[in-house]
Amino acid sequence: MMRKLGIAAFLYIIFLCCVTGASLNDTKTLLRDLISNYNKNVRPVHNQSESVNVTVQLNVKSIQEFNEVSEVFSVVAAFSIRWKDERMTWNPANYGGAYQMMTSYDDVWVPELILTSPSDDVESLGAAWNRIRYFADGTAVWLPVALVTSTCTVDVEFYPLDTQTCTLSYIAMGWYDSGEVFFLPATEEVDITSFSEHPMWDLVETTAKSEQVGRYSQVSFSFKLKRRPAYVFVNVVLPILLLKVLNLLVFLLVPKSGERVSFCITVLLSIAVFMTIVSAMLPRTSKPVPIVTYRLIVDMVISAAITVVVILNLRIYSRETEISVPVWLVGIYMRRLSKAKNRNLRENIKSDQNTNGENYL
Repeated sequence: MMRKLGIAAFLYIIFLCCVTGASLNDTKTLLRDLISNYNKNVRPVHNQSESVNVTVQLNVKSIQEFNEVSEVFSVVAAFSIRWKDERMTWNPANYGGAYQMMTSYDDVWVPELILTSPSDDVESLGAAWNRIRYFADGTAVWLPVALVTSTCTVDVEFYPLDTQTCTLSYIAMGWYDSGEVFFLPATEEVDITSFSEHPMWDLVETTAKSEQVGRYSQVSFSFKLKRRPAYVFVNVVLPILLLKVLNLLVFLLVPKSGERVSFCITVLLSIAVFMTIVSAMLPRTSKPVPIVTYRLIVDMVISAAITVVVILNLRIYSRETEISVPVWLVGIYMRRLSKAKNRNLRENIKSDQNTNGENYL
């Protein structure tokens, strides 16, 4: 029994001796040694002729807003940005086994990522409260979260069955060219594992790619969105189709009822109201004009023509006295009738001649 207790005590002591961890003083010493002579205005490579490769991963949480009228696209996004800082390397054994540390965003070099198509002010990605995590081999990891608001050119030609593509592009313009800082996407697609669906738009495809824009490196993230048309069909398209059917039924009304004209004008004004509703949903652009807008214009012209026909029809129907047909109209009619009779006479004569010839043979 005593022998077993002795062995257990020996193993416990060995275990305590082997388990080590970085203390508070170790971490403070590590941070002081790394930051004391650090200049954040110098790129983090010993050979300044080499470029810093920055890998960018975008994780989209949700589509905050997509306003087709103002052409504004807004998403809640979390970035994972990685690069190698050759000045931030250390031997963990010298600092109590500390293999990673964190420091403030303002104390170290970070890549400047600027959105190329902002809807408001031009600002670089990041905030003062951000932290940068460093590993012993110099790998830096920055995880900023932002509400990204960008402009997006909208193509509503096939509204409401349209598909839109919006792109978020980041560049280090004005700071470093591609030979100094080069952006690379971590994957060929945007990470949407935690994406929350939007009630009006389906996210059907995403792409991520690196581009060269002049002297600068640019990383772009594209989103292909497809509209969910149920709302527009139920609230706009279906009522317009019903109005078109009702417009044709006006001729079934009895002229004596006196409701034909008021009915036509009501339908005409209803179509005009729906044109206003549709125009309020779309951007004010002439290229391209939505097909649905042309269709509404045609419907309005047809409705106006039906209204004119109904008015003329009621005017003729309501006449109490007979009016003689104008002489010029009688002349036209008689000339037409005479030509028609002569043509029929010639055809009859020709037919009789053919018949007589056949009988003779």
